[in-house]
Amino acid sequence: MEANFDPFLIRHVYRTWLYGAATINNNATLSAKIDIEAHAVACLLHDVGWDTRDNSPFTSLDKRFEVDAAIYTADFLRENGVKGEWSPRRIQPVWHGIALHGTSSIGLFSEDINVAFIVESINMDYPGPHPKFSVEDYDNIIAAYPMDGLGEGTNKAFTHIATYKPEVTYDTFLEPWGVAFVEGYNPVGHRLFDRGNPNATSPVPTKRNVHGM
Repeated sequence: MEANFDPFLIRHVYRTWLYGAATINNNATLSAKIDIEAHAVACLLHDVGWDTRDNSPFTSLDKRFEVDAAIYTADFLRENGVKGEWSPRRIQPVWHGIALHGTSSIGLFSEDINVAFIVESINMDYPGPHPKFSVEDYDNIIAAYPMDGLGEGTNKAFTHIATYKPEVTYDTFLEPWGVAFVEGYNPVGHRLFDRGNPNATSPVPTKRNVHGM
């Protein structure tokens, strides 16, 4: 798996898993309720939808990257998990945690604590230290898996997605990357606001060039 992705992304997924593990170790309620194997798998595979290779086995042209990753991970568990241990009920929080990790305003409030905690763990990497585990744990994780390249790598990945499948980025948190960095990208007419207000006008998108693309 590591051979398919940039080092910055590998470090990112390891950090999200370890942030969550450190939080679980520091919280008796989470220790009793979280499926630690499901949490680990979800964190480690949550961004396979960032794959930029042609004919990627992880991505589609018609789904958000979070959904691509959720589908791949669920299939991976069904095909490779220990027989009898990964029931549909156990896989479901993995799917939803990954699918909702880019929409934390929803995912963090899931009634399923496993879903909410997967989303929370992933979001711990932005912007940094988290009060639910010790500074020592944080420093050790960062020392082992530095954050080098995360910002630039994220920009490149999101710009790639907005370039090659813009339809799934309109009206999502990826839309600003398309507006800023992709020539010809224009969400106007594709958003819920536009459909409900066909005669309204929107500002002309402004292109930027902050990461050499």
